[in-house]
Amino acid sequence: MSASVSNLLKSSLISLAATLISLVAGFASSVIAARLLGPAGSGKVAYALWIATSAAALADMGLPQMLLRNTASLSGNGETWKMLVRTAFRSFLISVGMVGVAILVFAAIVYVQRDAHHAWLWIVTGLLFLSYAFHVFSTAVARGRNNFGQTARTTALGGILQIPLVFAGAWLLGPTGALIGYVARYLPQALQLREYIDHGTEPSRNVLTPEMRRYGRHIWLSDLIEILVLSRIEFLFLGLLLSSTSIGYFAAGLGLAGLIEQVMLQISPALIVSFTEVHAKNDRRILNAAYSRVIRIVALVMLPISFGGAAIMPDLLPLIFGDAFDPAIPASATLLAFVWLAGLSVIPWGIIGASGRSILLLRVQITSAILMILLLTALVPLIGLQGAAIARAAIVTLTFVLLGWTAWKYVGVSVPVAALARTVVAALFCAAAAGVGIYSFDGAAALATAIPAGAVVYMLAVRFLRLITQEDVKILIDTVGSKLPGTSRPVADKLLTFLAPR
Repeated sequence: MSASVSNLLKSSLISLAATLISLVAGFASSVIAARLLGPAGSGKVAYALWIATSAAALADMGLPQMLLRNTASLSGNGETWKMLVRTAFRSFLISVGMVGVAILVFAAIVYVQRDAHHAWLWIVTGLLFLSYAFHVFSTAVARGRNNFGQTARTTALGGILQIPLVFAGAWLLGPTGALIGYVARYLPQALQLREYIDHGTEPSRNVLTPEMRRYGRHIWLSDLIEILVLSRIEFLFLGLLLSSTSIGYFAAGLGLAGLIEQVMLQISPALIVSFTEVHAKNDRRILNAAYSRVIRIVALVMLPISFGGAAIMPDLLPLIFGDAFDPAIPASATLLAFVWLAGLSVIPWGIIGASGRSILLLRVQITSAILMILLLTALVPLIGLQGAAIARAAIVTLTFVLLGWTAWKYVGVSVPVAALARTVVAALFCAAAAGVGIYSFDGAAALATAIPAGAVVYMLAVRFLRLITQEDVKILIDTVGSKLPGTSRPVADKLLTFLAPR
C-alpha cells in the first residue's frame, strides 16, 4: 500500500471517529428540539442555524479553505505559514465584525418592531454565527497543519457539551435556549485559534499569492452558493409559501440524511490535504488509484444506509421524532434515498479543489444553484414538502454527475462506474429485505426485523458480487486493524475474509 493512500485513510478515519460523536450529538439535539418544541419550534431552530452558517460563509471570504490547502504546503518554509495565517486572520476579523454588527442591528430592529423575546432569538443567532465562524477558521488551520487529532478532540468535546445544553435551553427558554447549546458546540475549537495566531509575526499582503487569492475567491463563491442555495434554500421557500411547521418537517428529514452527508463533509479536509500531496508528486497512477478506491469504499458504506434507511422510514421517523412528524415521511424517505450521491460528491470536489481548478467547482455550483431555484419555484407550490425533496434529489444527482465528469476531463481521474453500479444493486437488495420487515410488522418490532435482515442480505450481496478485493482487505487491516481492541480484531478479520473470498 502506498504511503499516500495510507495517510489519506488514517487522516480520514481520525476525522470520522470525531465526526461520529459530533453527528450523534447533533442528531440527538435535533430530536430533543423536535420533542420539546414541536415542528414549529424546531423549524425556528433550524432556520436560525441556516442563517448563522450562511452568515459565516459570507464573512469568511474563502480564507479557511485557502488556509486548509496552503498551510500544509508551507510546512517546510520556516515561519511563512504563520505569516499567512496572521495576514488572513486580519482580513477575517474585519469581515466577521461587519457581519456581526449587521446581525445585532437587525436584532435591534426586531426589538423595536416586535418584542424582546424575538430580539433575543436573533442575538443568540449572532453569537452562534461568531462561534461557528471562528470554529471554521481554526479548524481549517489545524487540519492544514495536519493536526487532525486536535480537531477530533475538540469536536468530541463540543458534541458532549451540546446535548445537555440544548435540552436545558429548549426546556427553559424555547428555541432561543436551544440555540445556546449549538453555540457551545463550536467553542472548543474556536478557542484553539490562539495557538495558531502568532502576534509577533507581522502580517504581509505579499504572502498571499495571486493563485491563493484566486483559489480563495472561487471557493468562497462556491461555498456561498452551497450554503445559501444548495444546502437549506428549501427553508426559505417552505417558510414563505407554507409555514415554519413545514420547515420543521423538512429539517427532520434533513437531519436523518445529514447523518450520512456530514460524515463525508468532515472527511473532505483530509481528502483535500492528501490529494494535494499526491498532486505535488505528479503521480497520476497513484492519484487515480486513490480516487477510485475511496469512491468504492465510501459507496460500500453509504449506499446500504441510504437505500435501507429510506425503506424503513415509515417506522423510523415517528419513532425518533414523534407522531407529529408523520407528514414528513415521504419527503424524508426521498431525501435519504439520494443522500449517498451528495456524500460521494465530496470526493470529486476534493480532488478538483486539490488540483487548484477552483473555477471549475464554481461553475458546477452556479449551474446547480440556478436549477435548484427553478425547481423549487415550480415544485413547492404544486406538491409542497415533497416537491422540495424531489428538487433536492434531482440536484444532488446532477451535481455528482457534473463533478465526476469535470474530474475526469480536467484532472484525469474516473469514477469506477461498474463497481458503483454493482454496489447500487447490492444496496437495492438490502432495501428490499428491510422493506419486507417494515411492511410485515409495526413499530419497534418492524425495525428490529428490518435492520438485521437488510444487513445480512447486503453482506451476502457484497460477497457474491465481489465488491471488496483482497487489496482492499489488506489496506483496511493495515490502516484500521492496529487501532481495534484486541478482542474485536479476529472478528473483523473473519468478516473481511467472508466479504472478500479468495
